[in-house]
Amino acid sequence: MINELVIGHSEARIVAQSILDAAGSKHNPIAVAIVDNRGDVVYLTRQDGASAVDVRNSERKAYTAAFIGRDTALWRLQIAHDGRTVADWSDSNMTTIHGGWTLRRQSQVIGGIGVAGTGDEDRDEQLALKGAETAAQISVDEWRTKRDHRPIRAR
Repeated sequence: MINELVIGHSEARIVAQSILDAAGSKHNPIAVAIVDNRGDVVYLTRQDGASAVDVRNSERKAYTAAFIGRDTALWRLQIAHDGRTVADWSDSNMTTIHGGWTLRRQSQVIGGIGVAGTGDEDRDEQLALKGAETAAQISVDEWRTKRDHRPIRAR
């Protein structure tokens, strides 16, 4: 039996909110997309003023991170090293623009995060990482509530 782990809507909403909180209002308005392990949108939001291009790019970044199983910045380096381009995948949803982060749990890809709109790819990536850290903390908190709290005794 295969047990597939996937990011859910409530967790995705919390992750997106942590990104919006970290972004603040001092920068350009952003769009945030959270997708499941197949690249399908679970949660999508944007700040007032974020462009349609930013919304689409956030979706593409999240999709790529989940589908490829690598953060978009790392994937860009890999395909450049291999002498390839994103066109080699014949998938118009793929991108190598920084700001896509892969979400993993128990060594499985559970989804992806895409952030777009700050005007700085590295800032987009930092915000996506903030979301990944939030998702990891949710996982740790959940584990703590389910673990066996009995002390381990030496024999």
